[in-house]
Amino acid sequence: MRITKHFVTVGTRRVHYLRAGSGPAVAMLHASPCSAKVMRPLMALWAERFTVFAFDTPGFGLSDKLPIAAPTVEDFADALAETLAALGIEQVATYGRHTGASIAVEFAARHPARTAMALADGFAIFPKRYTDAQLAAYLEPLVPAWDGGHLLHLWFRYRDQHVFWPWNNQTPAARADTDVPDLDFLHRGVVELLEAGDDYRIGYAAPFRHRELGVLDDLRVPVCFGNRPGDSMMLTHHLYPERAWTAVMPREFDAASLAERAILEKHPARGAVPPAPPCAPLPGRSTPNFVDIDGAQVLVRSVGDAGGAVAPLLLIHHAPGSTALYESFLAQAGREHPVLAFDLPGHGESDPLPGNPQDVGTWADVAEKVLARLGVAQVRLRGHNGGAAVAVELAHRLGARALEVTLDAPFFLADADRARFAGGYAPAVTPTWDGSHWLRAWHHLRDSELWWPWFERTRGNARASARIEPAELTLRVREAMKQPASYEGAWRANVGYAWRERLAGLRAPLRLAAADDDTFAHLLPAVRAQLSQP
Repeated sequence: MRITKHFVTVGTRRVHYLRAGSGPAVAMLHASPCSAKVMRPLMALWAERFTVFAFDTPGFGLSDKLPIAAPTVEDFADALAETLAALGIEQVATYGRHTGASIAVEFAARHPARTAMALADGFAIFPKRYTDAQLAAYLEPLVPAWDGGHLLHLWFRYRDQHVFWPWNNQTPAARADTDVPDLDFLHRGVVELLEAGDDYRIGYAAPFRHRELGVLDDLRVPVCFGNRPGDSMMLTHHLYPERAWTAVMPREFDAASLAERAILEKHPARGAVPPAPPCAPLPGRSTPNFVDIDGAQVLVRSVGDAGGAVAPLLLIHHAPGSTALYESFLAQAGREHPVLAFDLPGHGESDPLPGNPQDVGTWADVAEKVLARLGVAQVRLRGHNGGAAVAVELAHRLGARALEVTLDAPFFLADADRARFAGGYAPAVTPTWDGSHWLRAWHHLRDSELWWPWFERTRGNARASARIEPAELTLRVREAMKQPASYEGAWRANVGYAWRERLAGLRAPLRLAAADDDTFAHLLPAVRAQLSQP
């Protein structure tokens, strides 16, 4: 069952969601501090009977925060109603886990005409309400540290969320009755925490302040409160009054998923489900949409009409990385002319191609196909760092359609340097049980700012400028680590690119640029020397 990714504009904010299947609509809401990605296994089963929508709730994943300082569960429920209206969906059944369960039930209470039923998986009930001090300790601040220690802390904080309840009560009495998720699950959880940033506490706090079972008095549609053995909220199952519709689900995932699907089939939503609308523009921001390229969804950001009379600028980001790091550039450049950028396959929010090939030629092929899908006849190219090589390759493919090429601090290695780096420019960052892969990525990028090359940490190799501010570096590491399987391959592609041969045959007008503090700005003289050769 194919699951597709989408954005929708809701008023002045953006919402990211996943969609699959056909039939009556089901809105799926994740727990905190996750994103809709955690719903993928469940969507694959439910999409056989329903059109399922898994939303990144406001402030999590790729969805904007609500414009409210301290939103309540009620605010999140109303935000869901606004999102469904933007999608043209008349009625849904709602399903949620933990925080999402609170929102799903509150939506049923506040919008009964739009709710066929609600199914709560682990509805948040607290026998004794958290004090402000207890909640502050549970939802501790997320503060980037110079040594990357916050990444390792988040790894174990997220892991222990599945080992103890609550996670910060690490005692034998608080041991959880469940398995620790696999490494990919834990890695994604850290990425999702970093996506929300310190504001993860805003949405996460809402169910702790919710009216809990007080919502029963306002329910006018069927609502099932489900719990599963091993879940932290199973401990509260005895607190439900007899009038509540409750169910105990199987412990095993597949059996529980089918049992929940059977419950949702009792009260299907009415009305047809329209196709996904395109994401509408917002002033001062790029517009994200996904396009299908060779079976993969590729995230494309745009400002202005890329298919119009004015040739757009196509920005190609450095890999490993994503276009999320270039949002301010896109917005500023878009004031003068149309601008495009896309996440290279296997990076950021773009799916990997089959086999996840990481090479400059493949990236250039995808770029050419993106332009074709968008109806772009002529284009100006700008490639940053490793993306500069892609710009050169794409210019070769486009011929006269490439009006100019700007190489922005290209990762240019002469032949002698390429052999020097070929032994391993980048460390392995495959997720490991101790979370050390996060530290390897952090110090690879940080040391690349401090020394050239990064693995020769001597006085003579010290760089004059270094972008090592922890918050900014955290964003770069987050985007580079969204798909860690691509990290080493992307660097190998950068190191192995045959700059000398490919620049020699370039026919498009060429420009060079670099910010003074860019990691690879010092390589520009070598590029100029290469271009000056006959």
